[in-house]
Amino acid sequence: MNKELYRLSYTLKKQRQHRIVTVLTFVLVIFACIMLIRTFLLFPVRERSVSMQPDIPKDSNVLFTPLIGTPERGDVVLLKPRSEKKQLFLYRAADTLISFFTAQQFTFFDNSSTMGNKSQIRRIVGLPGDTIYMRGYIVFVQPEGEKHFLTEFECARSVYDVNILSVPAGWDSSIGVSGNFEKISLGKNEYFVLGDDRSSCIESRLWGPVNMKDIKAKGIGIYFPFSKLRFL
Repeated sequence: MNKELYRLSYTLKKQRQHRIVTVLTFVLVIFACIMLIRTFLLFPVRERSVSMQPDIPKDSNVLFTPLIGTPERGDVVLLKPRSEKKQLFLYRAADTLISFFTAQQFTFFDNSSTMGNKSQIRRIVGLPGDTIYMRGYIVFVQPEGEKHFLTEFECARSVYDVNILSVPAGWDSSIGVSGNFEKISLGKNEYFVLGDDRSSCIESRLWGPVNMKDIKAKGIGIYFPFSKLRFL
């Protein structure tokens, strides 16, 4: 009798261990798949500022891909942090899981609390070889080899709008977010990026053009909130 009970107890214990191992294996496989997809195919980013309004409202979740290809005018891109602080792999992995299962609502180990550490979403308005200038917060573009200037909207591959607010009287036009600047020519591998909210956004008007290596990913579409669901 005792031998039979022992055998049953041992069998139940082995079955329990097998279930635990199966569950852990399943979780690890799912995690590995998420990490591979985020690294090589798709990953979400939550836009926490108003910099890309009205096209990308604040607190929207945007899907990006690191498969950038050749950027075009009008593309929404994710820029690498200008002064990135390295994060331990375990912290990054934990944040990946937490942000995934909370729809980008929470991260516990995020080191991007300061502007320099944040990846920023911006729009490409100027390509290598372009000559551009700005009047009244609208960019005018002369593509390489062309004789005439067109507005950024006429040159862009996508349809978008910008926010333009009146600046206070006596505004210093030398400040980086001024609505006007004179002609500049973009060199090889240089891209001019702007936010869609032209009155309150820090971008190429302050930094200057960005390099291809500064572009981390290309925007595909907004997937949350569902009322804003669309391709970019």
